[in-house]
Amino acid sequence: MYHLSRNGARFQIFAPNHQQMHVMDHMKSQPASGENRNMMVEAARFSHGQGMMQMQDLSKLDVNSFDAVIFPGGHGVTKNLSTFNKDGKDCKLQNDVERILKDFHRSRKPIGLASMSPLLACRVLPSLEITMGYERDENSRWGRWPNTNMVQAVKSMGARHNVPYVDEKNKVISTPTFMWETDYHYHYIFDGIGNMVKHVMRMTAK
Repeated sequence: MYHLSRNGARFQIFAPNHQQMHVMDHMKSQPASGENRNMMVEAARFSHGQGMMQMQDLSKLDVNSFDAVIFPGGHGVTKNLSTFNKDGKDCKLQNDVERILKDFHRSRKPIGLASMSPLLACRVLPSLEITMGYERDENSRWGRWPNTNMVQAVKSMGARHNVPYVDEKNKVISTPTFMWETDYHYHYIFDGIGNMVKHVMRMTAK
């Protein structure tokens, strides 16, 4: 949201109007018992606004009303927007997510993908070039990459994996964000999102 605003974009936020798979207790890094939340209501906590910034139902997103689409990622990609947690590379996507990805790709409009969200696009769009970080879990001064199984999954879906990557042909731009675990280099995550947004906006002008 910051990078879109800083670069002069007008944007709208959407989320599925469905229940989450489960609610995470982030202090314990495990599902909380006895809680159930709606995805759209939960996502609305991040918008803090009215009008253009008010959360909308994902089913109402129309490709003809927008120049580009960005999926911010997170574990909800594997639990709520797809069945990846259960089915891996053979996962199914939430219906509106699949529709939106195919509509924007068919319309030659840019698609920005952060964190785990490239696996959504790779599942339903052919021959993409994306990045989800490093292909090996490297425990170094830069941090760890514990989600390398997802890299192997998108490669098995037919995607090419590179670090970093802007797919000019398909107008797909990806950035790893929190695919890695790091204590000291959050500015790289911030900068990576900024670069992705700039490429998305550049491609809207073509």
